[in-house]
Amino acid sequence: MRELLRRFSGFQTVDPSGAAGDVSRWVPRYRSAAEQRHAAFMARWSAGEHDSALVELHFFLTAACRIVAFMKMAADRMGGEVKSHVDSRDFSLLKDARNHFEHVEDRLYGSGRNRPQPITEGGATRTVHFGLRAADQHFTFGDKALDVSPTFLAEFLSFVDGFLELVDAAVEAAAPIPAGRPS
Repeated sequence: MRELLRRFSGFQTVDPSGAAGDVSRWVPRYRSAAEQRHAAFMARWSAGEHDSALVELHFFLTAACRIVAFMKMAADRMGGEVKSHVDSRDFSLLKDARNHFEHVEDRLYGSGRNRPQPITEGGATRTVHFGLRAADQHFTFGDKALDVSPTFLAEFLSFVDGFLELVDAAVEAAAPIPAGRPS
């Protein structure tokens, strides 16, 4: 009970709004979901089940974007090393990829709004709504491509783990030592 109160006190010190506390609760859950959905995505892709793979990829991207949103919210409130860590990466392409799956009616062929931009490869110009590029394990959408390989996942999860460690360190540093314990 003392440890719980000490951590609560530490969270209140580093962020009285409660956002950092929510982050420590939700980011690990979304991290697990992202890892599971990526595994399902890769399994479906490897099995040649491309439509199912794209659905799993959307679920992975949604979980990953929730993680990023939580990290940014906590970083803005906590500042310091937590903010420096989060600000060191640009996750806009990840968010663009997730957004590409949503509101597909805005991206259909012939749509004037948010339609995929043509790309030129090997001298041929074409429009790519979305697809999976096996050569380098990228999700392609419009004129963009996002690495969705296991290497990308490992780097992303490592970044998230580093963020959680920084949050824990900030909370530990801010938490008073309960009475009756040596300092």
